[in-house]
Amino acid sequence: MWYTNNQFWTPRSLYRWGHRLTNIFCKTMGHLEVQGVHHIPKEGGVLLVSNHVSFLDPVIVGSAANREIHFMARSTAFDIPGIGKLISMYNAYPVNRGAPDLGALRKTISLLKAGNVVLMFPEGTRSVDGTLGKARDGACFIADRAGVPTIPVFHSGAERMLPRSSRRLRRAKLMVTFGEPLELIAEEFETRREMYQQMGNQIMEAIADLRDSMFSSGSPK
Repeated sequence: MWYTNNQFWTPRSLYRWGHRLTNIFCKTMGHLEVQGVHHIPKEGGVLLVSNHVSFLDPVIVGSAANREIHFMARSTAFDIPGIGKLISMYNAYPVNRGAPDLGALRKTISLLKAGNVVLMFPEGTRSVDGTLGKARDGACFIADRAGVPTIPVFHSGAERMLPRSSRRLRRAKLMVTFGEPLELIAEEFETRREMYQQMGNQIMEAIADLRDSMFSSGSPK
């Protein structure tokens, strides 16, 4: 067993130390607060579906999680000297933007079926103003095919710490909430696309519910 009282641990020392450093960063720069991490199963494949507002999103959600995560990053990021190698060491893998990337989809499903945790952003791109958009079919396809728990995630603060149009870090309150595993629709539809659209609506509604709960409780500031 890798976990005790929901504390993070992994046998990979490189990731373990990286997680400690990013956790220190998030707590120092953003006084990171986390809720609902106990909803993440301690073993087996898990798909995390989160809102997307900043390049820092994988760092922040990964720091809040109690398990090692894998995540997609746009393929061009791997061509940046130093960055590509760094994110690869922390389980990033490339996805081509602009068209369905079947290779990335297959890799994601394989990771999940092998018992890993994968973080995805259903909107596919960072929000311009922090509002939630529509889910694309990719995350729904994976949720349908992988057959693992799908957990909604909402986080706040990254859009202020590193805005989409900025390269300068700012201090900002960070909050991450993990929801309960979703019971995705199982009814029959005429087409899979229609089913994925309904699943996407369900996923984004669950993320929105976490957002509303976070703001109604008086956080973030």
